[in-house]
Amino acid sequence: MRGNDNLVVVDHLDANLAALIFDVRTLDLGGFRRWLDMQLARWATKPVFAQRRRIRDLRRAHPELLVLEEEHRRALSADEHSPNGPRLREIERLLSNTDRAVQGLTDTRKRAAAERRPALQAKINAFVKQRRRLKKERTALTEASPERANLMLVANALESLRRVLNLDREESELMFLQTAHGHGSNWAGRQLEEKLANLTRSTILPQLNVDPDGVQLLHSVRLGAAGVEIDQIVCRQTDKDEPVEVLAIVEAKRNINDLGHGFARRQIDLAWLTGDRSSYDPEVHRTGVFDTGHFDRPKEHWQDGRAFVFTAESFRHFVRGAEGYFIERFFVVTMIGNVWGLASSALAQVEARVAGNERWNPDDLEYCARLLVWTKSLARPLEAPDVLRLYTADATRAGQLLLVAREPEAANNRPVFANPA
Repeated sequence: MRGNDNLVVVDHLDANLAALIFDVRTLDLGGFRRWLDMQLARWATKPVFAQRRRIRDLRRAHPELLVLEEEHRRALSADEHSPNGPRLREIERLLSNTDRAVQGLTDTRKRAAAERRPALQAKINAFVKQRRRLKKERTALTEASPERANLMLVANALESLRRVLNLDREESELMFLQTAHGHGSNWAGRQLEEKLANLTRSTILPQLNVDPDGVQLLHSVRLGAAGVEIDQIVCRQTDKDEPVEVLAIVEAKRNINDLGHGFARRQIDLAWLTGDRSSYDPEVHRTGVFDTGHFDRPKEHWQDGRAFVFTAESFRHFVRGAEGYFIERFFVVTMIGNVWGLASSALAQVEARVAGNERWNPDDLEYCARLLVWTKSLARPLEAPDVLRLYTADATRAGQLLLVAREPEAANNRPVFANPA
């Protein structure tokens, strides 16, 4: 292990990988149950998961709620297909627009100069008159529609039951927790980002065998192309008016399970940057800067008040290896952690389904089998275990994969878990 400002690079990756990877894509039903148990242990400490489960248990405890919801769905469908349904929906849309117009004009009138207020008030009055007429038509159509009358009756009953169960409050709490989680800081991720430059200098530059004094580390390089954003480029420039020479690209992922997505995305970027036109869709890359969709003109990246010019020639060191990927000089940095075989976004979908599914029953083998099939369907063609094995298959290439850990975690020299499969 190599220390670096409270981050430790883990050596002997091939020996540690077996203990880190528990790939859901390879599991049978028994293995999947063990995989699920590990996920449940992780999720148990999450407030969002606990709140979703609370709502699920509340709904399961009140089957009358499920009955009313199904009745409401049938009533809604009947109303949509009733003779008056299309016009009633149109009226509701117009009423919503009218309410927004009245509110907007009222706010504008409050701030407007005195000479403009009469004209604004006239517009407000016209919308108020239109709203009155629409409401009158809605009332008449509702009274003539048994389907709408039934929908309103069922909707009121459902709303009343939800209020009795405090379901609205519980769902509001869930939304609050989700927002707080989205805005929450990831300390480990910030630590990785803040230390990435030092990590590159101490661990990556020695592998490139270049004079560090002439090297520039550029971060968040976009080059004006849609979807292209390279976390870090190691380059040098012999003359400020000449294009840079790219020595290495660094992809940093806070969550090790997102390596597959990051690696695949950068492969497309490198095809575009090197001019491998058979491997990307120019329509996806078309912008105002690159109107052809190809990297066919110089583009500047500004950093620290200085322009760094890139062309396709800048990426001349990047060629596809035997496996068909751009790997040489492509470094991957991530925080050490359990590797589950799914990206974090897919894992979040599994978490939400397990917590919220009213039919959740881990003891039912048929249910678990269906859940396993669905879970595997979330996997992408390239996931983190594939990327890890791709790098560790070659001793030289393994040095381009940097798993880092905080010192207290790494000092114990223990994997996060031992693969029980």
